[in-house]
Amino acid sequence: MCDLTSRTKTLLLLLFLLASSPPFSGGEVAESCTETPLEFKCGAGEAAGGGGPVLVVREAWIYASMRLDPDSLPRCHVQEYNLEYKAGSFLQYINKQCGGQTECKFELQKHTDLQRREDLKKYRRGALRVVYDCVKKTDFHRVCGSEVNSQKGWVQSVGYPLYYLGDPVCTITLRVDEGQHIQITLTDISLREDAQPGNKGCRDSIKIQENGTELLEKCGVTNVPITVTSKGPVLNVTLTATSKLFPKRGFLGHFKALGCQTPLAPADGYMSYRNATHAEFWCCVHHAFSDTMTRRRVLECGDRTQTWNDTLPDCVDLEELLAGGNITESQYQNLVNGTTVLAQAERLRQAHIVYDLVVPAVIMSVLVLGNAAVVFLIIYCRKQGRGKKYEEGHEEAGEGRQEGEGVLEDGVRCEELESIKANPEPPDTIDNEPCSV
Repeated sequence: MCDLTSRTKTLLLLLFLLASSPPFSGGEVAESCTETPLEFKCGAGEAAGGGGPVLVVREAWIYASMRLDPDSLPRCHVQEYNLEYKAGSFLQYINKQCGGQTECKFELQKHTDLQRREDLKKYRRGALRVVYDCVKKTDFHRVCGSEVNSQKGWVQSVGYPLYYLGDPVCTITLRVDEGQHIQITLTDISLREDAQPGNKGCRDSIKIQENGTELLEKCGVTNVPITVTSKGPVLNVTLTATSKLFPKRGFLGHFKALGCQTPLAPADGYMSYRNATHAEFWCCVHHAFSDTMTRRRVLECGDRTQTWNDTLPDCVDLEELLAGGNITESQYQNLVNGTTVLAQAERLRQAHIVYDLVVPAVIMSVLVLGNAAVVFLIIYCRKQGRGKKYEEGHEEAGEGRQEGEGVLEDGVRCEELESIKANPEPPDTIDNEPCSV
């Protein structure tokens, strides 16, 4: 009796979780035994050709020997502690059979190639577990050249799941708030590979890029989800194809923002700073946050919860509070002039910022300018010294030439004297010359 009650509670809890599991919350779950078919139905009573919901598969795994009661068929369930022990994936097969459909029936033996191998024996008495969503066709982002500003959503190629288009290149830009990251998971890829043997490149491919850096390039078929995470708030998803139309499914994926979404600025306030972990908000002059009566508030983003640690109320007008009698004149003056304890703490913090940043910057600037002036003076003095030495050398060279000329003249006179001494004339020759006549 106790065993029956426990099983009944487990079944009721499972049914409640399946019924309350909305799209984008991680997906709904469908389970069955490997010998029984999986059945899906989205948008009951809506036409398949309209904008109603269609089936998109996130994950599809096979678990071996997970039957609750081996003697009874057909209920199989995978316990939460066994979710990591997967025996195989059939994602590509269920995408081929059910992707983009409003209703679908999938059988492992019929819609896969397992019957050509010995895997059926291994998977016999096992369980199939599929995580899926029913998404409206209008919720898919597929327009080439568009920019998607959203915290989560789905992207797919034009024509999915019947065909995909190429020529020209089709790019969809995903953008989230500053300070956030983007995580995109491709759950279905069916693109043409290179037709020439030995060539490892892709003839048609899907690329995920961030600031010109390629994070992923993929073609062919994928049987497991592929997840890529950006470093910043922008990602480009590009489909490159060499044909205008090719009869394969294309690609399908979902994305979400990681990190806290930027809160709306409060009334009569503004955001002054935001990064991945913190956001700073201020109230306008003569305004304050109603709960703390301060102008500044800093929010911190939790790593696990991805939510802010505090609320962000609107800013109130201090003059209105004074006129309504909610604060006294003294309190008003303290709030306006910043003489409250919190305001003084804020002013002290700003003073520390000035002391820690501005003063060292001024000192460094003065040192750099002083060093530049010293270098300039040294170069100037060296140039002046070289000029004086040049002038002194030039003057000495001129004096040397003059002294050389004087010596030359003296030398000539000395030679004349020596010549006269060598050939002396009689002293009376000149005096007696007229007398000889």
